[in-house]
Amino acid sequence: MVRSTPRERRLLGLWTAGWLALLLLVGLIWIGDIRVQWPVLLVPLIWALLAVRPRREG
Repeated sequence: MVRSTPRERRLLGLWTAGWLALLLLVGLIWIGDIRVQWPVLLVPLIWALLAVRPRREG
């Protein structure tokens, strides 16, 4: 099994958070009411913050 480096895991987390934010924003604009449902955009923000946090090397 190939293990990923911390940098690769961080980039994957940020990439995923970015796409999640984009898709949620498009969904909110297309279907939802952004004035009411904007807190859903906190999910990718928290995801990105977790991705960039410093980790201990195991």
